Amino acid sequence: MEAQGRAIAQQFVQSYHPYTGIFTVRNTQSPNVEPLLDILRPSGKQYSTRELELGSFFSVRRFAGDINAQVASGALKPIKALVLNAGYQSQLGQKFTKDGYEVTFQVNYLANFLLVLLLLESMDKENGRIIFISSWTHDPANSYNRGLKLKKTMWRPVSDIARPAQADGKGLANQAGMRRYAESKLWLMMFMYELQRRIDATQDLSDISVLSVDPGGIFTTDIMRDNLWVFRVPLRKMFQVLTPCFQHLSPNGYLRTADKSARDVMNACFGNDESILGKSPKALYINGSAVKQSSMESRDQQKQNLLWKGSVKLLDLDLSETALV
Repeated sequence: MEAQGRAIAQQFVQSYHPYTGIFTVRNTQSPNVEPLLDILRPSGKQYSTRELELGSFFSVRRFAGDINAQVASGALKPIKALVLNAGYQSQLGQKFTKDGYEVTFQVNYLANFLLVLLLLESMDKENGRIIFISSWTHDPANSYNRGLKLKKTMWRPVSDIARPAQADGKGLANQAGMRRYAESKLWLMMFMYELQRRIDATQDLSDISVLSVDPGGIFTTDIMRDNLWVFRVPLRKMFQVLTPCFQHLSPNGYLRTADKSARDVMNACFGNDESILGKSPKALYINGSAVKQSSMESRDQQKQNLLWKGSVKLLDLDLSETALV
């Protein structure tokens, strides 16, 4: 589990909330899980670690089925907060999952689409919140993105995104990888709006909130684990030194510590400060601790609907599998 996930776990064990935490990892037997367990074991909190591989729709369905069965039986209480924290970024060219889709698209967006829809039946129907981890990269107009060379309009047909017809051009793998990451965050933002509308139209689910939290730049994570170490390691060390200084000057600015961002995520999950989120928060883009407006393209309802329909088709998903009407 990467740094932000561990920071969220740390905030969970330090909180007064009496909930059971379920933390997903790709492999529960991996030594990479030990830092997470070192946080959870001494806490006295109720928790479990479960395997979930977003690069496999079979894994997503198996995980969701297990959770739904446990909630239905009463072994688990309904889900108060569902945090979609996993992320992937590669600048070494295109890769594809066993399901046949481009990895960034599936891991960052499509698998989350499937997971959320399958788990809707197990959400707390009165106070449940679904939290997407967003990024300023979804917005080409954001000044932080000047170096990314993002197109003003990033929208493309879903089928073209899932299975790109062309490989990255020679020498363009870095730029293409950043573009794919930015696009995946745009799709998540669009999904937030479309999902909230459909939840609001479903009487049994209409009190559930769907929110997006932008954690800022956290350069201590392993999100770039597939990138060349010659870039990854020096950048990580440099930003570990710079980040606290930048955050002190601008708490919701370009660079933020994993701890600060984890607090913001926890506030989105359980916060009740009406001065920040309002009385009944719905479809909000929260940049750190401040509600902001997402990109113009992300708010295009026609594109949101096209993305929804295209995603359902790619997954061959029967909406009767979900709790939506």
